[in-house]
Formats: sequence, C-alpha cells, structure tokens
Amino acid sequence: MDPEELELQNDYRYRNYAAVIEKALRNFESSSEWADLISSLGKLNKALQSNLRYSLLPKRLIIGKRLAQCLHPALPSGVHLKALETYEVIFKIIGTKWLAKDLFIYSGLFPLLGHAAMAVKPVLLTLYERYYLPLQRALLPSLQAFITGLLPGLEEGLEVYDTDALLVKLSLLVGQQVFFGALWGSVLVTPMVRLPASVFVVTHFDRMAPLTQQAHMLGYGHRAVIKSVCLSLQDSNVLVQRNMLEVLLYFFPFATCLDPAEPSIALSDEDMITVVSAASLTLLRRDMSLNRRLYAWLLTDIKGGMVAPHPTLSTTMEEHTTFYFNTFSKDYLALINILRQKEVDSDPESVISYLRPFRIIIFLLDKPEIPAVLGCVMLEVVRAFHRYCLEMLGEENGTKSGHSANQLAKVKENKNASEIIKTVNMLVSSLDSEYLWEYMTRCFCDKGDPPMPVEQKYCQPAPSVTEMSNLIMFLLDVLPLELYADIQSIFLPDMLCTMLQSLHRHMDSISPDDITQGLRACFKVLSKIQMP
Repeated sequence: MDPEELELQNDYRYRNYAAVIEKALRNFESSSEWADLISSLGKLNKALQSNLRYSLLPKRLIIGKRLAQCLHPALPSGVHLKALETYEVIFKIIGTKWLAKDLFIYSGLFPLLGHAAMAVKPVLLTLYERYYLPLQRALLPSLQAFITGLLPGLEEGLEVYDTDALLVKLSLLVGQQVFFGALWGSVLVTPMVRLPASVFVVTHFDRMAPLTQQAHMLGYGHRAVIKSVCLSLQDSNVLVQRNMLEVLLYFFPFATCLDPAEPSIALSDEDMITVVSAASLTLLRRDMSLNRRLYAWLLTDIKGGMVAPHPTLSTTMEEHTTFYFNTFSKDYLALINILRQKEVDSDPESVISYLRPFRIIIFLLDKPEIPAVLGCVMLEVVRAFHRYCLEMLGEENGTKSGHSANQLAKVKENKNASEIIKTVNMLVSSLDSEYLWEYMTRCFCDKGDPPMPVEQKYCQPAPSVTEMSNLIMFLLDVLPLELYADIQSIFLPDMLCTMLQSLHRHMDSISPDDITQGLRACFKVLSKIQMP
C-alpha cells in the first residue's frame, strides 16, 4: 500500500469515502444485462464525485478491473461510452501524478480502439489526448501497450479522428527513437497491428532525406527491427508484405547497409542473409507488386538509379542491375537458407513445406541476373531433393550402398514424394537440358571439390565419391530422362566415359568402397543410355 494511502486510512472521512465506493462497486456483482452495467457505472460516478478532496482513489484496483470488463467487445457501444465517462471522471479527480503512478490500473482502455464503434472512437481518442499525452515520458512503462492500442485507429476509411496526428504527437513527446522502438516491439509480438504499423512507417519515411537523418525510425537496435520485418514478410496479409518490402527498399539498400561509413544502418552478414531469406518467401505469393519491390531491392539502389556504376560495364539499366547484383546483393541471396526453410516450417509434415524451397528458386530464375548464384549451391539443391524424398518415406538420409530398388519404387509411388519430384523436374527444365548432368559429373570427377568457386557463406561439407555416386544414381532413377532431348543418346555416354576416366585416374588415392560405389554409379549411367 502507498505510504500516502496508509496515512489516509486514519482519516474517517476517507474511510467513509471508501465505503461509499465499495457499495457502488457491489452493484456490478448483481448486474445481469448490459442495461444494469450502465446503471452501475452511473452509481459509481456519483460515488467517485461524492468527495473530491482526495486525489487518491480507494479500491482503485477493483475499479480498474470493473471498467475493463465494461469495455468487452461483446457489449454495446452504450456501455463503452458510459465506461469512458467514468474514466474521465477518474482522470479529473486523480490528476497527472496518480495517473502516471497507476497507469497499469487503467490500461484496460488500450484494447478498445480495435473493436470500438464509430461513436466511441472519437471519445476514446479525445480522452487519450487530454489525459495521456500530458504524461509525456511518464508513459514509458506502458508505451508499447499504448501504441498497440492506438495503431488499429489507422485503419483505412476512419475519418472521425486523425489517429495518425495523435501518434506523431506521442512520438515527439516521448522521443522519436523511443517511440519507434516501442512500435517495432508491437509489430514483433502483435500480428494484428502489423498492417497499420507498417503503413505508419512507410507514410512517415522521407524518401528524399538521407537515411542517417531517419535512423531514429529503427528504434534503439536493428535486432528487433530485423525480427519484426522477417515475421511481417511471412504475414498472411499481402499489404503487410508489400509495406515491409518498402521498408527494406528504403531503409536497408545493400549498397548502404554494407558500407562501414554508414554505422547507423549497417547490418552484419548474418542479418542480411536472414532478411533476404525471409524476403524471398514473398515470391510464393506470385504477386507482381511484391515481386517488383523484391527485385528492386535486390537489383537496384534506393531510387532505382545507379549506385557506384562500373565505368565501362554499367552503360544501360540491364548492365547496371547485373553489376549491382554481383557487387552488392549476390552473396546475400542465401539459397542455402532458402533450402532450409522447410526445417523451420510450422507444419513440417506438410508437403507444401518441402516444395516451398524449390518453388522459390524456380521463381528467382525468372531474373537473368540471378541464375549465376544457383551454380554455387546446385549440389545443395540436389542434396535437399534427395533428403526430402527419403524423409517423406520416413527413411534415413541415404545409405553407404545406395538405394534399393524397393526404396526407389516407394519414392515414385508416394504421392508427396512424387510432388517433390515434379517440382524439382520443373526446376531442372528451366535450366539448360544438360546443365544438371554436367554439374554432377564435374562434382564426381573433382572428388568432392565443388565445380565452381563457392563463397564462404555457401560452404557445406564437401561430398565424397560415395555420396556423389548415390546422388547420381538417385537422380537417374527418379527424374524422367526421356523429357530431355539427347540426354540419353548423347550426353550420358560422354558422362560415363568421363566418370570411368576419373575413377581410373584416382584409383590409387580413393578407398575401395568409393571405387565400388563409383562403379555402381557408372553401371547405372550405362543402364540409362539409349543409342540412337
């Protein structure tokens, strides 16, 4: 109990005041209809005003509880308006000092705006402006909850009161950096406010001003912003995704975020990869507005112009986008992370979660600047394909001796595994017909060394000859070779010849088990050859 309240307990007039309020509160216990609640609130108002000499209310915890109950969404607007009237009576009595101290007691107001009727909203917002905003930095303990309560007022078509102006005033009173830190916290934990919050950020970002002058819009730390943006990019509402791509486009352009001279918005490699992986999920929407913003972020600078153009290569926009992608964003288009999206899916048993990574890569191949990245991780694509198919059957990730005919038959017969095969086949079809087999042959002949330079961000365990042999046999058995012209009659004979030469050349440096499994792979290639 507050020391001041303890002192007041010795005042018989204060005790009488408490008794009057307690009697008024008992009326709520016998209320059975909403009309009874209005009557009970009226009696409580009279009790509160019966002794105005005391700014410290007795029984205030119970009062706060009853008022919050009167704001339930199922109750009519008449009850809500009467409850707001009671709140105003209380705020006039207790003043700024006790409102700041007991802010948590009256926080039952905050959820009301999201479901309030049109007649209630202006009354509530006037209450906020009249009594809450004067608290200024005393609002900080409840700031995030307050902002979460205000954001639903930004819904489209609301013309009764300018909630946007109220939020702007609040940001100036508590400090803009503090305000936006709380706003991003709301986005992180409350999905229902992601749309109005993203609208507020996009609306108030000045595209013509330097990013460093608006760093306060990222709050105190990038970590919370990154988490909030990544969750919002996976939101079911396409407008939330669109606004968050706008945030990426204007707040986190690659050329600026990777510049050590821009410490206010510079991100680590890990953060950039995390954001790019989340942003790539928007491709699954097949929404042109989302795709346009994603590719603008990956391929151009903040205003769509040329950032640090190459003196000889960037003479056209096409050349510039290629240069920009290769220079700034290529290393962060983490297809490895995309292939792992299945592992963090909310429904890991769903076949959709297995198809998602391959579909994203297929969509990315639409842009001519991007396929070059695929060469760095093609082996991981094949590994994921192999792993996912076996997981669908509940099998382990391959065996030392390869796959039995029974296993492969199960893969082809399994409905979910066949969906994965069809999707991967679409991916292979979008490349040159011989690309996959040439790639796998080079991996096999290099004894596990990747056939292309691989950036450190993409590095995975180097494959052994046995693993490459198993992967080649798996692909030959599950992919429909007859769909690709000249593969079986021209390219597979060359592939067999190259593999045999490589095995012969490395006979002394690899183990007998590797030689055995390599020969099995060669026999599998031989069995698929069809001479013209």
